[in-house]
Amino acid sequence: MDKLKSLLIFLRSAQHHSFSEAARQLGMSPSAVSRAVLRLEDDLGIRLLQRTTRSLTLTEDGSRFYDRCQQILDELEEAELEIKQSQSMPTGTLRLDLSTSLGKMHIAPVLPRFAAQYPDLSLNVSFSDRFIDLIDEGIDATVRVGIGSDSRLVMRSLATMRFVTCASPKYLASYGIPTTPLALQEHRCVNFIYPQSRREFEWKFEQNGKPLSFNVKSHLQFDDAEVVLNAAIQGAGIIQLPKYISAGAIAYGELQPILLDYATQVGLPIAVVYPQKRHLSAKVRVFVEFMAELMTALKQVGIV
Repeated sequence: MDKLKSLLIFLRSAQHHSFSEAARQLGMSPSAVSRAVLRLEDDLGIRLLQRTTRSLTLTEDGSRFYDRCQQILDELEEAELEIKQSQSMPTGTLRLDLSTSLGKMHIAPVLPRFAAQYPDLSLNVSFSDRFIDLIDEGIDATVRVGIGSDSRLVMRSLATMRFVTCASPKYLASYGIPTTPLALQEHRCVNFIYPQSRREFEWKFEQNGKPLSFNVKSHLQFDDAEVVLNAAIQGAGIIQLPKYISAGAIAYGELQPILLDYATQVGLPIAVVYPQKRHLSAKVRVFVEFMAELMTALKQVGIV
């Protein structure tokens, strides 16, 4: 603790170029401040401050030491604040924007349980798959699939989204089961189209360890993944969707996975994203922790 106090005395003296001003701020006598800095210099074996009758200036060694001391004290202050925040209950309004299908199917159903844990916290939740500027729109956190590129944001990857190709037992009984990805060209496919570009989703496979992707011949196209899912359940054709969308229908026997030998092991990160700040607010911190627990549970039951 004496060493830490010596560092603080040195920093204050260097910042104000004065032992007297440092002493005034620290509630010490100027002579005590001067002696503390001198002892620190003796311990280090270097001169930190150049003294004149009018002011103090940093030596070259002192300037380097000053930067490291400032970093140490900043980290100590940050650690102290993190501990204090970890003990505080989150309050206020938590504004969230969730990826549409993942949010509606797997996150929204458990948000009441999350809210019950923090009665002083209210949730304001929207669903979208568009690019949003979290800072401009005042969003505290978002859950997205894919990789972001905004340096102002922190992205914490929680799980990996993988695709599954499937169809209803009724469809497969009528049209047969394709044994290779290229055989899909002889089948009826239902595909997702991106709402903004109207471009069809390119199906992804893996063959002999190499990625394989191509556009299928789809006779039905929708810009809503859940509509694509329901069409397949009704026997409209073969689909390829993220596993977290089709897992429930597969578990209930409404859809049957196919082409498993060609399933790609490469996927996109499912991540919680929030603005980069020096100190993470309690409300965002508990949401990030909650999302990590949720994704772990979804992994255990094979949804992601």
